[in-house]
Amino acid sequence: MLESHYNAMLSAVASASVSAAAAAAAASADDNNSHSNTNSSSNGSSVDIIGSQEVSIVSPMAMPIARGQESPPSGQETPLSDEEVNFLWKTQVICSELLRDDQCPLSLTAKRHKELIQSMQYERQPWRIRERMKTASVALVLCLNIGVDPPDVVKIQPCSRLECWIDPSSVSPPKAMEQIGNNLQMQYERWQPRARYKKCHDPTVEDVKKLCTSLRRNAKGERILFHYNGHGVPKPTANGEIWVFNKTFTQYIPLSIFELITWMSAPSIYVYDCSNAGIIINSFQPYAEQHEHELEKALAAAQQRGGGGVQQLQLAPGATGAANQVQLPNQLVSYKNCIHLAACAANEILPMNAQLPADLFTSCLTTPINIALKWYAMQEKLGMVPRIQSELIDKIPGKVNDRRTMMGELNWIFTAITDTIAWNTLPRELFQRLFRQDLLVASLFRNFLLAERILRSHDCTPVSLPALPPCYRHPMWKAWDLVVDLALQQLPDILDHNAPYRQLPFFEHQLTAFQVWLDSESESRTPPEQLPIVLQVLLSQVHRLRALELLARFLDLGPWAVNLALGVGIFPYVLKLLQSSTRELRPVLVFIWAKILAVDPSCQVDLVKEYKYFLSVLQDITVSKEHRTLSAFVLASIVHNFLLGQTSALQGPLLSICLEQLNDGSWLLRQWLAICLGLLWQNFEKARWSGARDLAHEKLYVLLRDSIPEVRAAAVFALGTFISSVTDRSEEQANNIDRIIAITMLETVGEDMSPLVRMELAAALQWMVLLFESQFVAVYLAEHMRGHASSASSFVMCGDPRDLASSTHSLERHVTMRRGASSSSISNMGGASGTSSSGYSSGTSVRSKSGSGGSSSAAAGAAGGTNTIPFQSIFTKLWLGICNLAQDPFPRVAAIAQEIVDHVRDTALCPIMAAKEATIATATEKCSSLSVSLPPSPNTRGNYLGGGGGAGGAAGESPPVGATASGASHWAQKLRLSGSGGVAGGAAGGDPQAILQRKLRTSSINDETDSGIGYSRGSGAVGMGLPSGPRESTHSARSSGSESNQYLEPGGHCLTPIVQTEFIPWAISYFTRPGKDRYSSAEGAAEEGRQRFPIDRNSTELRRRRSRYLRNDYVRRMARRQQQEQSDRFAYDVCVWNRKTQFTPSIVRLLPYEPQIAVAYREKVLVYDFQWNSVRTYGAEALGGAASTINSSGSGSGSGSSSSLNGSTPRKSGSTLTNFARVSSIEFINAQDQALKLVAHEDGVVRVWQSSPSNNSAPEDPPAKARMVTAWTALGLPTVQGYRQRNISSGGSLGKGAAGAGAAVAGGGGGAASGDASSLAGIGSIVTAWQQCNQHLVVAGGGCRFLRIWDVERELKLSDIPLGRSETSARVLAPYLPNMRCDVILAGCEDGSVRLFDSRCSLQYSPISVHRRHSAPILHACLRANTPILVSGCSEGRISVVDMRAGAGNRVLYEWDAGGDVTAIASHQIADRVACGNASKIGIYSMDGRVQKVLRTNEGFIGPKIGHPTCLSFHAYKVQLAVGFVDNTVAIYSPTPVL
Repeated sequence: MLESHYNAMLSAVASASVSAAAAAAAASADDNNSHSNTNSSSNGSSVDIIGSQEVSIVSPMAMPIARGQESPPSGQETPLSDEEVNFLWKTQVICSELLRDDQCPLSLTAKRHKELIQSMQYERQPWRIRERMKTASVALVLCLNIGVDPPDVVKIQPCSRLECWIDPSSVSPPKAMEQIGNNLQMQYERWQPRARYKKCHDPTVEDVKKLCTSLRRNAKGERILFHYNGHGVPKPTANGEIWVFNKTFTQYIPLSIFELITWMSAPSIYVYDCSNAGIIINSFQPYAEQHEHELEKALAAAQQRGGGGVQQLQLAPGATGAANQVQLPNQLVSYKNCIHLAACAANEILPMNAQLPADLFTSCLTTPINIALKWYAMQEKLGMVPRIQSELIDKIPGKVNDRRTMMGELNWIFTAITDTIAWNTLPRELFQRLFRQDLLVASLFRNFLLAERILRSHDCTPVSLPALPPCYRHPMWKAWDLVVDLALQQLPDILDHNAPYRQLPFFEHQLTAFQVWLDSESESRTPPEQLPIVLQVLLSQVHRLRALELLARFLDLGPWAVNLALGVGIFPYVLKLLQSSTRELRPVLVFIWAKILAVDPSCQVDLVKEYKYFLSVLQDITVSKEHRTLSAFVLASIVHNFLLGQTSALQGPLLSICLEQLNDGSWLLRQWLAICLGLLWQNFEKARWSGARDLAHEKLYVLLRDSIPEVRAAAVFALGTFISSVTDRSEEQANNIDRIIAITMLETVGEDMSPLVRMELAAALQWMVLLFESQFVAVYLAEHMRGHASSASSFVMCGDPRDLASSTHSLERHVTMRRGASSSSISNMGGASGTSSSGYSSGTSVRSKSGSGGSSSAAAGAAGGTNTIPFQSIFTKLWLGICNLAQDPFPRVAAIAQEIVDHVRDTALCPIMAAKEATIATATEKCSSLSVSLPPSPNTRGNYLGGGGGAGGAAGESPPVGATASGASHWAQKLRLSGSGGVAGGAAGGDPQAILQRKLRTSSINDETDSGIGYSRGSGAVGMGLPSGPRESTHSARSSGSESNQYLEPGGHCLTPIVQTEFIPWAISYFTRPGKDRYSSAEGAAEEGRQRFPIDRNSTELRRRRSRYLRNDYVRRMARRQQQEQSDRFAYDVCVWNRKTQFTPSIVRLLPYEPQIAVAYREKVLVYDFQWNSVRTYGAEALGGAASTINSSGSGSGSGSSSSLNGSTPRKSGSTLTNFARVSSIEFINAQDQALKLVAHEDGVVRVWQSSPSNNSAPEDPPAKARMVTAWTALGLPTVQGYRQRNISSGGSLGKGAAGAGAAVAGGGGGAASGDASSLAGIGSIVTAWQQCNQHLVVAGGGCRFLRIWDVERELKLSDIPLGRSETSARVLAPYLPNMRCDVILAGCEDGSVRLFDSRCSLQYSPISVHRRHSAPILHACLRANTPILVSGCSEGRISVVDMRAGAGNRVLYEWDAGGDVTAIASHQIADRVACGNASKIGIYSMDGRVQKVLRTNEGFIGPKIGHPTCLSFHAYKVQLAVGFVDNTVAIYSPTPVL
C-alpha cells in the first residue's frame, strides 16, 4: 500500500515538473522564481542517508515522464534541467540506503559455485533380490508310530500329547495319523497355499527316496521343503542319521542325512522336529564345506582345460532353473542354498510340558499366533489377564489373512515385529536372503524367532543353518506382549457379548516413535528400528498417508536412508500404491519416487508402465510446483537412456505438456522440463521430429535467456541432444534446423557469464562437429593454409563481418518446416555471423539483419580462388565460437572446447599422414617424385603436419614420431582398403591430393561434382583438395558404404561424443542430497526466481556469520567515533604497515572489515593479512601449478585448480604458458561475510577467487592455495571488425596447445602483452564497480564506448549503457560502500567529463547529467556517502567538489589545483579527506581544498624517504590510506596505530 502511494506521489511530482517546464517557456519570471526556490531549498539541506529507511524504488517510468516523451537522437546528449536534477536527487536519496549486514544479500553462494559439477558420490547398496525363489513342493514325513514310544525317551506323566493340535489317543491310530497329516498340511498351506504337498506316514527308506526324487524331478530348480517329525523314533545318531521304519514296523532303520541330501538336491529347506536335532546340522556342516571346496577345485580344473566344460559346471552351483540339473553328478551340486531348522541342540530333548503340544517347534513354525497366545496365558509373571483360559484362545475370531479381525491384526502385528527384530539384528545380506527371497522361508524364519523365545523358556535352544544371532531378548518382544495383553482383554467380551473388535493402537504408537526419531536432528543417530513397521503400516488405509509422509521425511535424509528403505523392502509397496487413485497420496508418492530414482536410476524399468501417474501430476496445475518438478524429474529418469521409456512417454502427451509449461515461474521446474525434453529425444529420432513439428527447439530458445544459469544450461543440453538425435543426414530439413540451432545457441550464450552454460555449449557444439565433420575440417584447413600464406599471428576473421553473411546460396529456400513457418532464418543467422560470439558491440549500433548476397568468404580468398564450401560462413562462425571457447578463462570450459579443436585437427591431419604413408608403400613413379625424391624441407613438413605448433616458428615443426605413427598406420590401412576397390592401379590410388580430395568429397552427401581444385603448391604446401559444389556438404551419420562413416563413426549406429560433461548427473544429485542442502521451496512471486537455502538457526555457519556481522558493526561504530573525535587532527603521519613487493604495485585496496590489503602488480593479486602476517596469491600459480604451465589444466587460466565447475581437466597440450593479463581492477564480493576477490584483467576477463578452501577441498590444503569460483569475459576488447580479440595464433589456435599460445592479449602477463602489445595500444584498462546490495557489477573501459552491467546473482548481462559520445570511454567508476544500495552510476571519462547514469531506466533515459570541469582524463570520481556531492580529479591535478543537486550556476562547491604530473587521486567516501599523489609528494586535503598533510619523497636527512606513488586508496570506513610506490613498496598510513 505504501509503495503504490509513493509511486503515485512520484508520478505527481514528475507531472508537476513537466508543467513547470511548460510554464517556463511562457513566463520566464515564474521559471526564475521556481529556480531560485529550488536552489535555496537544496543548498540549505544536508541529507544523511546512513539511518534512512527504504520507502520505495523510483519507477523506471518516472524519468521518461519527467523528461518528455520524445527520446533524444542516438549519440546526442540531452542534459537534464535543474528541476529534473533536483527531482532525481530527492528520489535518489530515498532509494539509496545503507542496509544492515543481514539484509544485504550474499552473491555467488549457489551450488554451482560452491561444489564440483559432478555426480554425488555415495555408496549404492544392492537391494534387489538377484533371484527370487519359490518353495514349490513340500514333503511331510511323519514318524510317529502312534501308541509305541521310542526306546531312548522316557516320558513323564502327564506328558505333552498334542500333535498338530490333535490328541492321538482320542481316535484310532490310523485315523489319528491321517488327521495329524491333514492338519499339518493345512497349517503349511496358510503360508504357501500353491505348493505341491506330499505326505509320508511312518515311511521306509524306499518311501522317502521315492518321495524326494519325485519331488525334485517335478520342482526342477525350485526349492523343496522336507519336514521331519521324529517323535515316534529314536533320537538321531551321532553320525547324523535319522530313523525310519521297515515295512513290517518291527525295526528302526537309520537313514543317512547324506543320502537324504543327495535325493533332495538343492535348493531345499529341512525342518527337524525331534530331540537332539542339532546333531543333524552338525553333521551336515562339514560335509557341505568339503563339498563346496571340491566343487571349486573342479571348476578351476575345468577352466584350466580350456573352458569346454566350464559352462556345464557353472550351471549347477546356481542350483536354479536348469532342467537338466537332476542329471548332473551329485558332487557338482552346491549346497550353499540349503536351509536347516532344528527344534533343539545336539544334547537337548524336546520339552514335555503337558500344557504345551508335543510338536511345540512345529506349532511355532506353522501356527505362531495360537501358540504365542497360549504361551503368554501360561506365564505367571505376565498374568495381566488371568481369567483367559486356553480354550478361549482356540475360539479367537477371524482369519489370518483378514487384517480387520483380531486374528488377522495379531498376525499383521506379529509380522511387523518379527521383521523389525530380524532387520535390526541380522546382517543385511542374510536378512535379504531369509526374509525377502522366498515367502514361505520368510514366514518360517519369522516364526522361528518366536520358537526361539518360547523354547528357550523351556531350556531348549532351536538351531538353524545359516545360524541366527540370539533374538529372544529383543526389546520389541515387550511391545508384542503389550499387544497380546490388549487383545486378550477384549476376547471375553467379544465371545460372550458379541462386542465389536477395537483396533489395537500398535501402529499408531510406532509411527509416533518414528516421528520422534525424525524430529531429533542428531547427526550421529542410529537408523530407526521402526522402519519395517512403517512398511507394514502402508497396508493400512487409516495410517497410510501419515506413514508415507514420515517415510518421505526419512528418505529426505540422504542416500543412506534410501538404501535402508530399499533394503527393508519398501519398493514393491510404493510401486503398488501407484495404482491408487487417491489424490492425497499423489504428492508424497511423487516425492518418494523422486528420491528412489535419484539414488537408484535402475528403477526406471519398473516405472515404465506407471509413467502416466506422474504425467497426470505434471499436467495438474493445482499441484504445487515443487511436486510438479519432482514429477518432471521422475519422467526424465524414466526416459533417460531407456528406449522403452522414451517410446512409452512419446505415445503419451509428455512432449506437449513439457512445452506448455516451459515458461512456468518456478526455475527448477523449467530446468527439469528442459532436461526431460533433452533426454526424451536423446538418440531417439522419432521424438525429435515430433518436437520439430511442435517447434520445440524454438520454444527452448526462450530459456537460453533465462535468469537462472541452470535453466540456460538445461536448454543448451536439450538443444544439443536435439541436434544429435538425427542419424540420417540425407534430409535437408534436419541439417537446416540444426544449423539454425547451433548459430542461435552460439549467439545467445556464447558469451554467457556462467561457466556452467558455456561448458554445456561446448558439449552441444561437438555434435555439429561430428555431424558436419568434413566442413569443419575444410574450414580448419582453409584457415590453416591462410595463416601460412599470410604469416598471420592471430586467428581473426578477415574483411568486414558482413561479408560472412554472403554464402553462394540463399538458405531460406531449404527451410521447409513441417508445421508453420519458423521464426528463425538461416540467412539471418549467416548475416549476423559478424557479431557471433563477440563480446563487443560498437556504441548503440544495431546488429545487421540483412545479408544473403555476395560470394566472398574468408576461406575463398585464402585458398586463392577455390570454390567455397556450402554454408562456409555458418561453419566458420561455429568454428570461431569453438575456438573462443577453447580460450575460455575458466579451465574446465577451455578443456572441453580444446578437446573438440584437437579432434578436428587430428581428423584433418590423419588422412594427410595416411596419404604420405600410402605413397611410400605403393612405390609408384609419381609417389616417388612426390614423397621420396623431394628433400624434406621445413615448408613440406609444416604442411603435412601443420597446425600443431603455436606462435612463431613452431607451426612448421614436425611433431614427435610417437604422436603420429599410430594414427598414420591406422588411416593408411583404411585408405588402402577404401581406395583399392575404387581405383584400379594408376597414380590416383596413391596421390595424396587425390586421396584427400576423395576423402573430403565422399563425406558430403549432396556434392554434385567430383572435381576439386587443390591448393597451389607455390606456397610450399602439398596440394590438398577441398570439396566444392553448388549444394550443401554435410556428413551422413548413417549412410551405408560411405568412407566417412569408417573414420567418423566406427560403430555406424550412433555418434560417440568427443567430450562429456557431468551436468545431468550433477542436476540429478540435487534430489539425492538431503533436504537441508537443497534450495528452499518457498513459492510466490518473490521467491520463484531466487535460489535460497533453508535457514538452519542452529548451524555453525550461521553463528559464525552473526559474529562477523557484529564485528562489522563494531568496525563501523569505531570508525564513526574516530571521525568525530579526530576530525580536526587528521595527519596521516604514522605508517602502520609496509611491505616490499616483487614488482611495482598498480592497485591497492583495503578490505572494509578485515585487517587485509589487496595489492595488484602485473597479472596477479596478493592479499596481505597484516594482523597474522600471512599472504595469499591469486593468479595462474594460485591454481595449483608452481610453474605457469597447463600440463594438467584445461585453459590458459592456470593448472591444478579445484575450481567450482569440476576443476581442471588434463589436456593434451604441452608446456604452453598460461600467463594472465595485467590486473586492472579489484573488487570485494560479500565483504560483510567472507570476502571473495573479484579481479578484472586488461583483456576483459574477470575472475572471482575464494580465499579459503571450500568444503570439498582437503583440510590439509595450504592456506595460500586459492580456488577459482567463476571466470568470464566481462568486456571483450574491440577490434577493427568488431570481433573480440583472442589470443589465437595461426595454426596453433586450431591445434593442440592453442590455449594461451605465446603471450598474446588474453594471456599476456606482466603488464602489456609482450606478444601482441600493439593490440592494446590506445586501449584503456578495464574498470569495475561492485554493488553488493543489487548484486550488480558495472564494467567499463578497455576502449569501449558503453557501460556494461552484469547481474552476478543470475549471471546475466543486463544492459550496455552508451556513454553518449562515440569518441570517449570510461576511465574510472565511482565505488560503492559495501552495504549501500544505489542505482546511480558515476563514470569518469577520457575526455574529462563525469557522467551520471540511472541503471533503472531504459537506455534512452539512463543518462542523468554530464559534469565538465576537467580537460584531462579523469583519475578519480566518487560520490560522497552521506550527501550527493561529487568529488572528481583529473591527471592535470585539478580536483573539483560539486553538489549534484544545485543549479547549473552554483554547482561547484570547491575546486583547487593539486599540482602537475598527478599519478593517483583518492577520496574518502565518509571522512572529509582527499589524497593526491605525484612524483614529489602525496598531498592530503580536506573537502574545501585545505592541505592537511604532505608526505614528500624525502622528508629530511633522517626522515623517511618514500618513492613515487603509483596508486592510492582509502579504507571504506576507517581513517586509513593505502599507498603503492614505484619502488615496489606498499604502505598504510593512519593517524593512530591499528596494531
